[in-house]
Amino acid sequence: MPKIKPIGISILFLLISVYSFGQNYDRYAFSNKNLNFKFDLNLSTPGGDMAKRFGNFTSIGFGVLLKGKTNWLAGIDGAYLFGGKIKELTLLDNMVNGAGFISKNNGSPANYAVNMRGLTFFAKGGRLFSFRAAKPNQGLILLGGLGYLQHKINFQTTQNDLPALNPDYSKGYDRLTDGIAVNEFVGYFYQSPNKMINFYIGLEFVQAFTQNRRGFNYDTRTFDTRSNTDFIQSVRFGWMFPLALGSKHEDEFIFR
Repeated sequence: MPKIKPIGISILFLLISVYSFGQNYDRYAFSNKNLNFKFDLNLSTPGGDMAKRFGNFTSIGFGVLLKGKTNWLAGIDGAYLFGGKIKELTLLDNMVNGAGFISKNNGSPANYAVNMRGLTFFAKGGRLFSFRAAKPNQGLILLGGLGYLQHKINFQTTQNDLPALNPDYSKGYDRLTDGIAVNEFVGYFYQSPNKMINFYIGLEFVQAFTQNRRGFNYDTRTFDTRSNTDFIQSVRFGWMFPLALGSKHEDEFIFR
């Protein structure tokens, strides 16, 4: 997935927002008011300080999105992040014995995995811009949000026989990092008239201001008090299950 400059994305998002809000919309072109329960799939590329630690990753999420009759949107969502590419390859070098491997209690080579885990939470607001009065539930969607990002290096062992990576000791290696984040999304929103097909797809961007919450790293034997700037850019697909909160009145329909 090609990398996109985060600053350029923010400027593009702002320009699209200004242009869209400046358009004239028919105040009689009402859509349906509903509460959408949604499931998301993201394919993501990290940027900034986060890219120094992780490669591409995936996330799955769940949330709710309220859509009003004039297509204003508000909602909350959370996502679970997971990936298999870690770039800090020397992380466990001080655990390697003279034979060239990390050993279990009995001295044989340990069976373990190192991967990426994380989560996000966001409160969001925005609008659906339907440029055709006959299709008020389809069009350009713009969302912005404020929330939280957390990520860490995760260690998995098949058996509880690797003291060097037990749950307490591994905290000195996992680089648990979190902080405040902002979020932007631009894409296409679609709800069919019979509400059987309801989805959105587009690009999502996250900028987060984070810090290592462990403080001391065992492998480097140093305190990590730096402030980090983490970026995530994603292709997001979401499927929605709408719950109607009100129906149209007869005089709200437009007949062309």
